[in-house]
Amino acid sequence: MSSQTGSTDTLSPQIERALAECATGARIAEWKADRYLQLSQGEADDTVYEACRSMSRFYGAMHEFFMEEQRAIDALLGTCPPSDPLRPTRHA
Repeated sequence: MSSQTGSTDTLSPQIERALAECATGARIAEWKADRYLQLSQGEADDTVYEACRSMSRFYGAMHEFFMEEQRAIDALLGTCPPSDPLRPTRHA
């Protein structure tokens, strides 16, 4: 989900595709992170629990990666201000 304020009519198809891929990647990664977190709940086997938590952290990091890529593209295009690197962006 891009926070663009300008018209998308001026964006090249490659940039539109990159923004769409970032948004899709972020949504999928967030869904997978949440799913692995759910799978870890109530797990009696410590190994399985830790594996699920590890995968949840991995997909959480992937979500952040896609969001940062989207913010970088938006910032380069001048469609939004650069993000504050200390401000959390993931909404649970």
